[in-house]
Amino acid sequence: MKSKLNNGFTLILRICLLIFALLMTLGALICAKQLIFSGAWSTPKRTLAVFMLTLGLICASCYLLFKIPDRTVINRLVVGVLLVIFGILFLSWVYNTPVKQTSDYHTFWKYGRQAVLGGPIYYHDNNYFAKWAYQTGFLTYVMAVIKLFGAHLRVLQFLNILWQLVALVLTYELAQRLFHHAAISRISLFLLGINWEWLALNGRLTNQYLALVFFLLTWILLLNDNWTSWLAAGVTLALGNIVRPLGIVFLAGIIVFCVVYRILARSDSWQQSLVSLLSLILVYFLVIAASSSLIKQSGLNEFGLKNRDSEWKFVIGLNYPSRGSYSQPLVKEFNLKDSRAVMLKQEKQVTQRHIRYLNKHHLWAPLFLQKFFTVWSNPSNTLSFSLFDHNHSPQQVRQANLWSYAITVSEILLVLMGAFTLAGHKYPNSFNLLLLILFAYAAAQVIIEVQGRYRLEFEPVLVIIAAVGLTHLYSPQHLKLVPTLQDGGETNWSQVS
Repeated sequence: MKSKLNNGFTLILRICLLIFALLMTLGALICAKQLIFSGAWSTPKRTLAVFMLTLGLICASCYLLFKIPDRTVINRLVVGVLLVIFGILFLSWVYNTPVKQTSDYHTFWKYGRQAVLGGPIYYHDNNYFAKWAYQTGFLTYVMAVIKLFGAHLRVLQFLNILWQLVALVLTYELAQRLFHHAAISRISLFLLGINWEWLALNGRLTNQYLALVFFLLTWILLLNDNWTSWLAAGVTLALGNIVRPLGIVFLAGIIVFCVVYRILARSDSWQQSLVSLLSLILVYFLVIAASSSLIKQSGLNEFGLKNRDSEWKFVIGLNYPSRGSYSQPLVKEFNLKDSRAVMLKQEKQVTQRHIRYLNKHHLWAPLFLQKFFTVWSNPSNTLSFSLFDHNHSPQQVRQANLWSYAITVSEILLVLMGAFTLAGHKYPNSFNLLLLILFAYAAAQVIIEVQGRYRLEFEPVLVIIAAVGLTHLYSPQHLKLVPTLQDGGETNWSQVS
């Protein structure tokens, strides 16, 4: 009975993954077709050639990584060489984009310096850090760096590069612990490193790379079936949430995974699994509560780490004319100098207006589909945020955008291949943890504000899926996704779907 429950739930996840990958591919092909016929690279034929060449080069490079022998020393050498190459690439990108910060990134830089000098981070209860007090967590990191190294944006940019390199290593380690397959791990690292849209924000004061490091550590720790690892995962998840508030999405996936694959599936050790889960949840909320209290006591933010304007995500996210993305005309409807209470009342009115409009015109499904494409399929807005267009010609900007999106489309096609591979092969149940968190995040995105850059934290999951697909392409008769004790796997990892 328990085995049927696990197999049935895994079948649902496989179907969801196929639907997810098919929708991603559909959106990417629609957008790529538009770019090709518009002649983004002078002519449609040349634009198509860019997409084909990019896919070919990626597959050829991954094949070389696949063919390299699986030896401990060689694996370390391959990882080391890739990290050096990507380190140079990331550094080169930083020096080819302006140091100047805009949007929210400028807000963190401005108020981070101001707070270090003893100034306030908001002036009334409807300012940025008063409405979204949870952003004070990352602001504290910015302040700490400024105190240690001075007000130099380059230092924060170099730290971003460091977090990117750490994320590459952790992606490799996550893939290795899941599948114990050197080729999958190498290809995962490579695909993440070449994703231009993923790397393009390293010159910005973004919280996404640092948060990603904590989230990757959380995933890795959760693969260990022991109480202390889950306790540590509660700490890393809380730290990731303090930097970037996605913890509730992770918690939702973790709870479902633990109930289905640990508690209900084990008649002999379900108590241990329950204790591990409760310990993680308890530590998670204790760390966040303690951090919030410290911020209040320090006088930095009287609201701690609260989100006092959660309604705004729906004001934007349910706005059909902007397809759930930021809308300046909509923002102009509000007087940002009003009190929080006054603005909150107006936000609720606008949200209800959106809902009535969507109901009247039956636009819920089209809105959700467009928002899905924005997050997972279309070109992201990371190159725009990098200000690459401020110090390069329009032609160079068009070419950079095209090449970066060609890489994204190629990887999306490989994700689809990986989804079909996972649908037809047995794989460790632990991989379902990543899928559950991914789907929880995707579900949340269809109702709140969306941007292309919001997929960055889940690129490691996508490239691992793509790496599985490529590895199966190169070795369809010998691919084994289930580690055994002889391969160095652990007993609980050998439980398969």
